Amino acid sequence: MAKHCLNCGHPVNLNYCPQCAQATNVGRITWKSFNAEFLHTLTHVEKNIIGTGWQLIKDPGRLYDEYFAGKRKKYTSPVAFFLIWVTISVFTHQAIISHSGFHPVYLKGLTFSRPESIQVFIKHGEWLYILCFPISAALFYFMLGRTTFTYIESIIITMYSFSLVYVFYTVYYLVGGALFLLNVLHWRFYLVQILTALIYTIWACYSIFRKKKKQWLWARIITYLLVNSIVVLRFLEYMSNLWFCAEGELSPH
Repeated sequence: MAKHCLNCGHPVNLNYCPQCAQATNVGRITWKSFNAEFLHTLTHVEKNIIGTGWQLIKDPGRLYDEYFAGKRKKYTSPVAFFLIWVTISVFTHQAIISHSGFHPVYLKGLTFSRPESIQVFIKHGEWLYILCFPISAALFYFMLGRTTFTYIESIIITMYSFSLVYVFYTVYYLVGGALFLLNVLHWRFYLVQILTALIYTIWACYSIFRKKKKQWLWARIITYLLVNSIVVLRFLEYMSNLWFCAEGELSPH
């Protein structure tokens, strides 16, 4: 005799409900069941996150091919992966700044036209950088992926790529800032981060398109990197100026 799912009431005779996918052995919550579910959640999420991150490093093109073909169970979703690593990276960055007493060290005229904007970006750049991924996705789509991917697929690619950049940032903060006490607000530290992001972007683009026989691939990649760098830099300068002006208006006179 078939049982009924306690979640949706659908008749079931398997371990999981075919209607809502809830397990059929659900009973009253006990310490044993709570600990088992807690441990399962931790190990499952950790395995997916590590596996997704490793695949993005080793062969991002394969991840995107599988993900867009429907093989998504073994990968953390791009939204979850993005939110997790942005949160970890920003929290780590702010925690190290709060407990280290680091002060911004910038090279005047290196990037932005106003020194105040540079200070804002050095302190809050990770928040501003988050706003750039739709722009980078649009540039990726029009300059590289239009004949291969849709725009929403380009957004997913960019979201995964941005997420992995935040993984690298987190490692740099922990190793450089927490372990070796390097100033994470120094322009040289930021320059290393930027170079890492550029190198990974080159690898990701090559991995994605190397088997798709796209003409002038390296020329397209280099052009995309140059245009994306200029557009993103100008956008970050604009947002940093807005942030500085807002702080000036809110500060007491």
